[in-house]
Amino acid sequence: MARRIGICRALHAYHHFAFWRTFFTEMGWEVVLSEPTSRPVLELGVRLSPAELCLPVKAFLGHVAALKDRVDALFLPRIVCTRVAGDWFFGCPKAIALPDLTRAVFDSLPLIVEPVLDKQILTEEQSFRNAIPGRNSRSHVRKALRLANAAATDAALRTRAEGLPLHMFSDQGTKGEGQRTGDGRPAVRVGVVGHSYLLFDSGLNLGVLDKVREAGAEPTVVFPTAVEVEMESTRDNALNWYYELELLAAAHRLLEVERVDGLLLVASFACGTGAVTNELIQRAAVHRHGVPTVMLLMDEHTGEAGIVTRIESFVDLLRLRKR
Repeated sequence: MARRIGICRALHAYHHFAFWRTFFTEMGWEVVLSEPTSRPVLELGVRLSPAELCLPVKAFLGHVAALKDRVDALFLPRIVCTRVAGDWFFGCPKAIALPDLTRAVFDSLPLIVEPVLDKQILTEEQSFRNAIPGRNSRSHVRKALRLANAAATDAALRTRAEGLPLHMFSDQGTKGEGQRTGDGRPAVRVGVVGHSYLLFDSGLNLGVLDKVREAGAEPTVVFPTAVEVEMESTRDNALNWYYELELLAAAHRLLEVERVDGLLLVASFACGTGAVTNELIQRAAVHRHGVPTVMLLMDEHTGEAGIVTRIESFVDLLRLRKR
């Protein structure tokens, strides 16, 4: 049985790494996490990828290339479907096909551990038991899953408290502050909406949160609770993509509870689900709440100077509106 299992520091690892690490550790595997996204890793992923893929998936393939010869197995979950408030919600279409894409791109790969996470047809226990090679007792798998779910709950609480998920990777992260007024309040508060694997992967985002701070504003990122996501799923215009529900719930909290001065939407070019989600967020922000929005679309050609210019212009606009 393979003992070193590789997990790519990309895509949904920013949501679930605490769960995955705990589960495989309890099952007796050594978890090997790929290094943070670097320019060489990203460029390698771009060379390997079909042009129509989004930037995070291209980066993921670069992580696979950097990791595959160092481990006995690769963890490639197929995140298909989960249940929220009595309805079914799906993963990103490209992420659903990620194991197939990886096999098509690489000529040689180690053993692939591929749980099919589709709660329409399999329980969580069945998914992981079917994916792990060898004979594993039901009680062992159940114990590992119980501990993994507890670790995931703790990680989610810490992520919401700290405002970033990097603690799961044991990376250091600080929450900077923007320019403040004389009474100690931030001059401009910008709500930032985007998937964690874009907002917190320094190899992809060109330091977008730091650039908001450098422009004299306070970036605000929120992580919705399960209750907020469930409430979002019951809206009339709810989307049937689970991770997009999280973005919609985050946007609604930023607009209705945090009452930010503006919304910065960070998305990747060629993200089909993001195009729909961001349109809904912009309509709600502008037409229902009168809050300006700006969108940054990231791909491998995105330049730092253009990002700085757009953020600075947006912050200047918000500052003028507050006068």
